[in-house]
Amino acid sequence: MRIFLAAIVILIISYFIRTDLQEGTIPKAAFYSEETGSGCTETAEPDVIPVTVVEGDTVRSLFALYPDSMDLLTRLSEFYKLNPHLKNQQPAAGETVFLPLSPAAGNSCG
Repeated sequence: MRIFLAAIVILIISYFIRTDLQEGTIPKAAFYSEETGSGCTETAEPDVIPVTVVEGDTVRSLFALYPDSMDLLTRLSEFYKLNPHLKNQQPAAGETVFLPLSPAAGNSCG
């Protein structure tokens, strides 16, 4: 009899948990911003991380220290957009440069 009651209690609890996960009791407004746009937005600008350069660092060594899934040519072009003063020179020691990273959410369709 105890096993039968325990099984019924487990089934009732699992039903409530499943219903809660599917329909949700937490208001969705807390997680989603109200956008009345086209539904899909693209994030064209990459995320950026500021890095202080030490003696002997190059652009490629900085990329090696902070790897990313972005391909090298795209990352170089984004780097020079963020740091246009470094197009004709190497970064100086103690200088803060901005390294591009892949955006966290490329497309957010609602």
